[in-house]
Amino acid sequence: MEYETLQKKLDNMFSKLGSIEKKIHISWKNKDVINKNFNIIKNGILKLKLLNPDYEFKIYNDDDIEQYLKLKLSEEDYNLIKNRKIVEKTDLWRLLIIYNEGGLYQDIDRLCNIPLSSIIKPTTKCLLPTYFDVDTSQDIICTSKGNEMIKRAIEKNIERRKKGTIDIFYLGPITYFNTVTEIILGIELNREPEKDKIDLLRKLLNNSQYIETYREEPPYNTILYQGPPILFDKDQLYTSYNVSHWGS
Repeated sequence: MEYETLQKKLDNMFSKLGSIEKKIHISWKNKDVINKNFNIIKNGILKLKLLNPDYEFKIYNDDDIEQYLKLKLSEEDYNLIKNRKIVEKTDLWRLLIIYNEGGLYQDIDRLCNIPLSSIIKPTTKCLLPTYFDVDTSQDIICTSKGNEMIKRAIEKNIERRKKGTIDIFYLGPITYFNTVTEIILGIELNREPEKDKIDLLRKLLNNSQYIETYREEPPYNTILYQGPPILFDKDQLYTSYNVSHWGS
């Protein structure tokens, strides 16, 4: 498909969305985490909250996520995930909460020193940064509610579960990137695609008035944090809450 056709299709889809809702969604085992004395909290979700005082800020614990999945999924679809670990559940929940309510979701270990008002313009409907040239960042999702791209990501997640897929990474970041490229380019790309493909994707994103993108090199060079390194005490945070990476 020619570039001009892809750009027109992309802009037409996003032009139908409303403004990004002023909501911030964070997930963690306990809601008191924002008050803890960890560098990645003080320079992360706490700073995100303080820099965006006009946004509704909410932390969802494991029970909240469980109840939301039950509420938004059919019984058949919920049964596909009800016995999976919380990390896997959160991957699907973040899509559901953003599709239904809009706003920003980000992982707890992402840093922030840039207010959303510096990034989100009056016409912006979606933030879609990339992780180097590997794929689109799935640990931050920000868009208006009702985004068809997010809806398709939910559908694809469920479809793959019904086929017996249980790999967490495949169902999370890979499925998200597959969906983004399917919607924008008309073809599913796997991680680390050919340079011409990622260049085309980035060109389409950069040239859309409705999307803000950024080539992220986390944790210190991202769409919401561009600054000096800090003592990155993620492992200490996880240990203090008896949380294992990737739900292991």
